[in-house]
Amino acid sequence: MVNREDVQELTGRMTPESKPVIPLGKIIEAIEMADDLWNQYFDLEKKEVVSVPSDISMYGEVDKDDQEIMEIIEEGWQVRFFGLPSKYDIHEYSIMERFIWELPTDDVQNKLERAIKGRGAFRRFKDTLRRFNMEDKWYEYEAQAYRKIAIEWCENNGFEYEE
Repeated sequence: MVNREDVQELTGRMTPESKPVIPLGKIIEAIEMADDLWNQYFDLEKKEVVSVPSDISMYGEVDKDDQEIMEIIEEGWQVRFFGLPSKYDIHEYSIMERFIWELPTDDVQNKLERAIKGRGAFRRFKDTLRRFNMEDKWYEYEAQAYRKIAIEWCENNGFEYEE
């Protein structure tokens, strides 16, 4: 069980100087790996990301280790463990749209806008990027978007961060 001193130590809400410092790279990596099969949490005590299956019931019998981790997370929720952005919070499609809208209005922008309509949007988007040799520009933009999401997560939870 977590006691009051642990809460104050781990959350750092007593003074601005005592805010926990989060390694931003670990949060960005978790954002890059986000999917709908796993929930990810940041463990303040160990300074690492913990992943647990998002729907234990679909796996039948619950693994003892997963059950133990879930109980620890529940006990330390918003004290030791903080939920990381999910695939739905990140919304990759919106990131693609913003990338396209920031391009100059020309044939490339028009083709990318058409590529993201309907089923298979992600594949067509990447194929179109490849055709116009814009993959590096996209990956740089995507990395900056993930970094921004990670920084917002830190700020929303009252954490400092380090590069």
